[in-house]
Amino acid sequence: METVVYLIRHSVRMKGEMIDTYNSSQSDLLRNEKIVLSVSGERRAEILSHEEELQNIDVLYTSNCVRTLQTAKYMMYSQNLKANIDSRFDERRVGTDFSLNVSDWFVLQYTDSSFRPLGGECQEEVRNRMYEALEEVVSANRGKRIAIFSHGLAITFLLLKWCHLDSVSLDRKLVFSFKGREVFNKRINSPDVFKLVFDDDNNVLSIENIEFSDLDYEDFVNY
Repeated sequence: METVVYLIRHSVRMKGEMIDTYNSSQSDLLRNEKIVLSVSGERRAEILSHEEELQNIDVLYTSNCVRTLQTAKYMMYSQNLKANIDSRFDERRVGTDFSLNVSDWFVLQYTDSSFRPLGGECQEEVRNRMYEALEEVVSANRGKRIAIFSHGLAITFLLLKWCHLDSVSLDRKLVFSFKGREVFNKRINSPDVFKLVFDDDNNVLSIENIEFSDLDYEDFVNY
């Protein structure tokens, strides 16, 4: 019996520069977990919910962040689903101490799985918690179609458990393959969808990146 999992990166979030000031003790939380979708992000999330590939979902999970739940809500509404929120699907905690510029940091976090800024997580830590949660979800939902709304770094770090990283560039383009076949060769979009098929022993049979012609991907946001 095959189990299908859709790993879905959230839609376009509001850019940080749209907020002038933070007069709050929760400024870090607001910048990360509570940041909302942009207007175009809401539109894309609604379009995504109507894609034929993503119909007949049996169970839905999201990270603990507002932007994933906002992306998922259209699918929840159209398919009468409830959300299961699990913080293990959250984005990587980036940390605060950077001696590198942003471009170098982006590359290093992929090429060095133990790279961890002060207060942040390394690739391996993120992958471990993501896989722990995913394995529980798949084991509890054998033979079902599962949607998991998460984040760009977290999803790609998880995929590298099974995929080979062929290259990562300063412009944030990723190339990785599964069983010798190229799966991804671009920058992560908002939203982006990966389809994974598991067998009864939780082995991954296939991985593919699903693209939709009616979604615009003209802009990229910072992590």
